[in-house]
Amino acid sequence: MIIVIVVMLAALGSCAILVRGRDGQAVIPEGFKNLYAVPEDTGARVTATYFFRRAWVQLTRDLASTDVPPVIPFDLAALQKQAFAVAWLGHAAMLVRAGELWILIDPALSNTAGPVQGFGPARLTPLPLSLEQLPHIDVVLISHDHYDHLDLGTIRHLAKQAGGTPQFLVGRGLAEWFRWNAGSEAKEFDWWDRVQVGETVFRFVPAQHNSGRMPLHRNTTLWGGWVIGHGGKHFYFPGDTAFVGQLFDDIRQRIGAIDLAALPIGAYEPRALMRFEHLNPDDALRAHQLLRAGQSFGVHWGSFQLGDEEPFKAATDLARAVEEHRVDHFGLMPVGGFMPIDGGLPGALRRPGELLPVRAHDRETATAQAAR
Repeated sequence: MIIVIVVMLAALGSCAILVRGRDGQAVIPEGFKNLYAVPEDTGARVTATYFFRRAWVQLTRDLASTDVPPVIPFDLAALQKQAFAVAWLGHAAMLVRAGELWILIDPALSNTAGPVQGFGPARLTPLPLSLEQLPHIDVVLISHDHYDHLDLGTIRHLAKQAGGTPQFLVGRGLAEWFRWNAGSEAKEFDWWDRVQVGETVFRFVPAQHNSGRMPLHRNTTLWGGWVIGHGGKHFYFPGDTAFVGQLFDDIRQRIGAIDLAALPIGAYEPRALMRFEHLNPDDALRAHQLLRAGQSFGVHWGSFQLGDEEPFKAATDLARAVEEHRVDHFGLMPVGGFMPIDGGLPGALRRPGELLPVRAHDRETATAQAAR
């Protein structure tokens, strides 16, 4: 039991400590820094009692009374026919079809999110398809190195996929991790760097967050978001980020129109501390408006409980915020749903209040249904 709690604390701690941000991106002995200064951020973060509370909730959770997002059967054939579309695999993991390319974003596809397989925050929703059911992946985008975004088991599987290893695109400092842990090369990016693969352009953009898989390796690798451009359209995923208005203004001004954004809405409580590294649903709405995104949907919620809020609360808080602020074109998808970016089919996007929860104890049934 003690070992389990220690492992879970390490996993949770990797997402919840951030050094105070100051102006400018720099490489110094103590690591990278956020681009945008936030004067009210003292650098204080959650205490040890928070981590023990989170671990206790994980160990004692009653799945039969836990609401989570629904999972629908994954229609890979339909996704393959799209010119440019994004499917949500749960948490922050997404499968993108862009022309002839298959792209995975932050594919943490194991059953737990932690430094040891089988321990750490447990997946509460099933995957809509297994690793073996994935198509041959051409490009993998990693926003940062926290365990719920960079999963060792998933990366090793992808590195050995039939037909050859995908191109791994990562923030500066992460290539060594890929060589050491997966035996694969990775291309490193600074903020605003870009590369073109076929007819698709990938750009690494700033985010207001942090990095580090263990306490002694804080901010030694660069974190950020990704913009995928294809066919004159843009899809944006910020990775994990706090709300800083200038960040989203800069992305809109430098990238141009964002046609679809996948904005994180989970792991936001306790708010007094999490607000310096994660968006809550209200923040995500403000980001959507500053980006002037054509459409947005919420991710980073419901699959792993990493904050104090219950897994489905992000959905109910988003529904309230959308109604209160009268914001259009911001919705939610069931796990396994996809959204075209080319203005074609309407996809699986729903108004937040229309996405109804299911109970987590049904996830094995949902897994079987999704696999059919």
